[in-house]
Amino acid sequence: MMEERLLNLLQKVRDDGDEAARTELNELLRKRPEARTIMSRTLVDEQALVSHLRDESIVSILDAEGEVAISQPPTRPTMRLLAWPQQVAVALVAGAIVGLLGLGVVWAVNSPKSQAREIHVANGDFEAFSGLVDIGFPSHFGGWGGNPAEVIEEADGNRMLRLLKTGNVNGGPDDFASNCSVFQLIDLSFLRQQWETADSQTQVTLNLSARFRRKAAPTDAELPKLAGSCRIYLFNMNPEAIGEGWPRVIREDGVGFGKKVIKLAPGEEPTTITASCLLGSEATVALIVVSASSGSRAAPIELGGYFVDDVQLTAIRQPALPIRFVR
Repeated sequence: MMEERLLNLLQKVRDDGDEAARTELNELLRKRPEARTIMSRTLVDEQALVSHLRDESIVSILDAEGEVAISQPPTRPTMRLLAWPQQVAVALVAGAIVGLLGLGVVWAVNSPKSQAREIHVANGDFEAFSGLVDIGFPSHFGGWGGNPAEVIEEADGNRMLRLLKTGNVNGGPDDFASNCSVFQLIDLSFLRQQWETADSQTQVTLNLSARFRRKAAPTDAELPKLAGSCRIYLFNMNPEAIGEGWPRVIREDGVGFGKKVIKLAPGEEPTTITASCLLGSEATVALIVVSASSGSRAAPIELGGYFVDDVQLTAIRQPALPIRFVR
């Protein structure tokens, strides 16, 4: 794949100073539009890096074919964090495209050591109880709530969450909806205090992971686009207000967002996916979500065979990469 090839070249340029890799990389960026597209999106998407790279020549060179569009939301922007391989590419891209820039070299030092800390998710493994999950949007920390779902116990004793039926979490039982979602509110205040997230010299990433499984169900033929996802939203507001304003609050008050989607066929092996986002200094609350979506808004429909297990939230702190221009 082109993205993997670019990443491998970037790593060789930074870690080994490989001139052959540098030459090949620059040739790809000059001659291959898809290579410039991948590199452009990687550079522009990572807002933390773009804030350091305000030289318009960088974006204009990468956007030689007019392939990059930067959209601004109507209110406060939400930040999206790329997957780890893309983060590495972002950190490396500035130093690798020497031949293209002409005006100067931008470089980043080797990635410093990072620290990881698990953030408690109440009943993230679904072993604490079995039965129906509370219906409705949660209003406090420490519990699951949302659309119809239940914790079931398998023959081997393992418990996991089964997503039962699509619905509108703040609407009536017959309102049109596209997904079955289960939510939990997470207090981030302790992390802000212990890790000093306002420190501009460090960067904190939140990773939300969950294992998805799909078994055969009678409604499978009606759900050809059924997909699972884990999402994380960041806010600076009271937990009660998030549910009251949902989903409008995402656009009006969200300060961070990450999402990962997976599409499983019935009977396919269980798969773990991870959504990531940057933890801004203003975020005090994380809303984590696991869900299954039918792909279109319609009357509520039974899902039957969609399961979630082993939900984990991890914070990773690392010093911000120093960037500078060399003329």
